[in-house]
Amino acid sequence: MELKPPEQLDAVAGNALGPDQGVKALPAMPPPPRQDLAGDSARLLADAALALFAIYAVVVVFDNLPPRLADPLWLLGVSTALVNSVSIPLVGVVLLHVAASIAPQTNWIHQRRQRISRFARWAALGFLLLVPLLGFATWRGITNVNTASQNQTAGLTRKANTILAAINNASSPQQLQRSMVLLQGPQLRNEDLALPLPALKKVGTVVVKQALQASLEQLPKPDSSAFKPLYIQTLRTALLSLVSSLAFASLAYDPLKQKSLLQSLIRPQSAGLSGLQRGGLFSSISKQLDKFKRSTSNDAAEAQRLADRRRSQNELNRAKKQAERSKSLRDQEMKRTLAQQRKLSQQRERQQKLAERQARRNANKTNRNP
Repeated sequence: MELKPPEQLDAVAGNALGPDQGVKALPAMPPPPRQDLAGDSARLLADAALALFAIYAVVVVFDNLPPRLADPLWLLGVSTALVNSVSIPLVGVVLLHVAASIAPQTNWIHQRRQRISRFARWAALGFLLLVPLLGFATWRGITNVNTASQNQTAGLTRKANTILAAINNASSPQQLQRSMVLLQGPQLRNEDLALPLPALKKVGTVVVKQALQASLEQLPKPDSSAFKPLYIQTLRTALLSLVSSLAFASLAYDPLKQKSLLQSLIRPQSAGLSGLQRGGLFSSISKQLDKFKRSTSNDAAEAQRLADRRRSQNELNRAKKQAERSKSLRDQEMKRTLAQQRKLSQQRERQQKLAERQARRNANKTNRNP
């Protein structure tokens, strides 16, 4: 079998199919439109960041309901919940920074990034304030434990003194047995009644003192080993609060200064330790606090302006509605006045017609009777 080149095969196929049905070249397909993958990815990352913030809020709030502000354990639980799940909002802030970096031309993403950076500044301050809050909760818990222990100690001592007084005042073994049953003290067996009364009193006194000592040793104390895990958890929460504060400060980006809040605090004027020597950490912190105050005052002023504008718009709307209502009332009053005047004119016309008719009748009667 002889193989033919492709040109001869095409010619043969064209002759076989006819002059109009030969092999034709397919037109080139246009390339698919290029999608804005960076913008779509940035939008997805920004929405995912909001979802992470919502998840964090739901987890922290619903795990600590109902609120018990006077309970130190509740305060410790809230602080622990805040720091245990802090990675969720941190990832959300990082996602927003990534979204802003891959879509630098999207304005709404940069605006959301600025709002979240402002939130990160306040979050850094809030996590820093968790440390004194934990100290207050620990001090309040220790105070409550000491108060409860003192109250229990006073109650146990008072009961033991009552039992000892009953033992000393007993005049016979039978009376001593009845007193112990009544006061729920150490019980005497029937064979113990055969012992002399002084021996019974001595044994009863020793038993009561030993029971009092054992009960006092079992009372909770702040320095006991039972509270050691709680202290460890408090220290862990405090350290995580400091780390979380530093993390939020490092993610609080200021587009005007092109640096984060942590960089502004550590290097207020220049890099390295020279910045700390010239600017000073405390002066930088005071400047940041002043900036917070100015931003807060600006936000408050903007909110006040919006409220004033909304109030003036509402007053204008109320004035318009009042004017429209007054106009409608005047129109209705005018319509009623016109209707009354029309009725009065009609009544006068009817009366005039009746008078004319009566006058004609009288004239006719006069003519008939000269």
